[in-house]
Amino acid sequence: MNSPPDAFFLEDRAETKGVDWKLLRRLLRYVVPHRGILAGALAALACGTACQLAGPYIIKIIIDRHITPGVLPGMGRWILLYLAALAGAMGFLYLQMYAVSVLGQRVILSIRREMFSRMERLPVSCFDRTPTGRLMTRLTSDVEALQELISSGLVSTIGDAAVLAGTAAILLGMHLRLALVVFSVLPVLLLFVELLKKHIREANREARRKLARLNAFLQEHVTGVSVVKAFVQEGKSERRFDRLSEEYTAENVRLTNFYSLYFPGVEMFASVAVALLLWRGGVALIAGAVTFGTLVAFLEYAQKFYNPIKDMSDKYNILQSALASSERIFLVLDAEVSPEYPEPPPGGQRMRVERAAARKPASAAIEFRDVWFSYPRAEGGSADRPAEGSPVLRGVSFALEEGRTGAIVGATGAGKTTVLSLLCRFYEIRRGQILLFGTDIREIPRRELRGMLSLVLQDPFLFSGTVLENVTAGGPAVGPALAAAGVDRFAAEWDAGLSTPVGERGGMLSMGQRQMVSFARALAREPKVLLLDEATSSVDPVTEARIREALPGILSGRTALVVAHRLSTVLSADRIFVMHRGKVRESGTHAELMAEAGIYRRLHSLQFGEPPRG
Repeated sequence: MNSPPDAFFLEDRAETKGVDWKLLRRLLRYVVPHRGILAGALAALACGTACQLAGPYIIKIIIDRHITPGVLPGMGRWILLYLAALAGAMGFLYLQMYAVSVLGQRVILSIRREMFSRMERLPVSCFDRTPTGRLMTRLTSDVEALQELISSGLVSTIGDAAVLAGTAAILLGMHLRLALVVFSVLPVLLLFVELLKKHIREANREARRKLARLNAFLQEHVTGVSVVKAFVQEGKSERRFDRLSEEYTAENVRLTNFYSLYFPGVEMFASVAVALLLWRGGVALIAGAVTFGTLVAFLEYAQKFYNPIKDMSDKYNILQSALASSERIFLVLDAEVSPEYPEPPPGGQRMRVERAAARKPASAAIEFRDVWFSYPRAEGGSADRPAEGSPVLRGVSFALEEGRTGAIVGATGAGKTTVLSLLCRFYEIRRGQILLFGTDIREIPRRELRGMLSLVLQDPFLFSGTVLENVTAGGPAVGPALAAAGVDRFAAEWDAGLSTPVGERGGMLSMGQRQMVSFARALAREPKVLLLDEATSSVDPVTEARIREALPGILSGRTALVVAHRLSTVLSADRIFVMHRGKVRESGTHAELMAEAGIYRRLHSLQFGEPPRG
């Protein structure tokens, strides 16, 4: 069952007590496609374990049959067999480690691909409420925790259990009383491990939470470094970074302290067992109850018995950390792509919409009917239903005919950009209806809906790569788009031309150049509906005029909806909608609105310095 899309916003509080077998079974499903590699690793494990367990017993035979009685004939064969067992153990260990490493990397590759694909399809509201650094932690640190479980924990735990069971069986078979001596410290050791295990698990969780906070802070301040410098906030940022780093370091030191107590503690109990074995075994040897070879073999097997206990307890902590990480990962994978409206079956819907538009060329291409909308608040509410803020749109209704250019104007905060976001279905409306060519956009799959639209944002975002790669990402009509936006003109002045790298987020270009490349990317798509959110706000008046001159040809057969603060960019619009406090207060052409002497006339007077009327 899918979880609400905002569920994974809640701070990294996934808590796994004990072993969540349901979660573990789900995680192991990613291993099933690679069961051949897993089988190979288990086969290498079985052979390697047999070689390890054979070594001490061969030593017993060499001592009892050849060294103690002084019989040299035949001893060389046993020594060669002992060396072969050591070589076999090393060889099979290499094969095991190589197989589980390949297995772990392939499983993590599948999970990482699925996570990224899922995150790409989540609603925009999820990213509004979730710091980017935390999402990066999910894709990096949490995924690496799973890789550590599969590569270092899964097969190794099975191997430790096999060594433990095999060693116990051999000890009991060789000498029952000495075996009980080896096992005598086991209850106290298990109690010690259980007491520390809880503290280590909690320290692991806290370390991951603090790492997520640190990553979120780093991402935010690297992205906003220019703002930090502009407001001379370097000192404040450094102090906050120091505080977060100190918290993370302190938690890691705390975790290290637990491990510093844990590993020497297990070694101490193992040493106590060896000391007891030397005492009881020495007495039995003097009494003639055991052979010298048996005592030596017992000492070897005692070490092999307690090493898996130490490793298995450590692997249990790895398991706990991995399960906590997998729970956070599965929150992302289970987040609903469509939180309130199910996606219709793919295929055919866009064709029906386009056929409907073809039958009614004069019908409304875009229509809002009594639309109400509020952005979710960052705090409050629940994962199932996040708290909503004050309404941004209050019963917005308007219609724009196909092939016409509409403009939305108004003061800051009137809801202009929100209209475009809702049309693209970045958010879901709370009430009302939005129609595209007569079809409710909730009945159109998001992929097909956005394939009919093309959006140019006020803050242009370019991906790392060349100018040409960014434009071709929009669509195939590259040539006309480059010419219309004027990109070909300024790119011709560069040595590499359109192959010039733009840098991260387009940082190697000026703001105006980034805006023009973004405009060209939108036009290259040849959309049926073009959405411009202050698309010319960062270009100079000459370039803006060129774009306006080219738009009639580019917009032929298309509908355009323009959000603008500069009224000069919308004077020729077929329909102008004036928004004020979340409502459409006026609509008409420029001449009609100027004649009304209302809100639009006052905005025009403020921008062009004319005395207001009325």
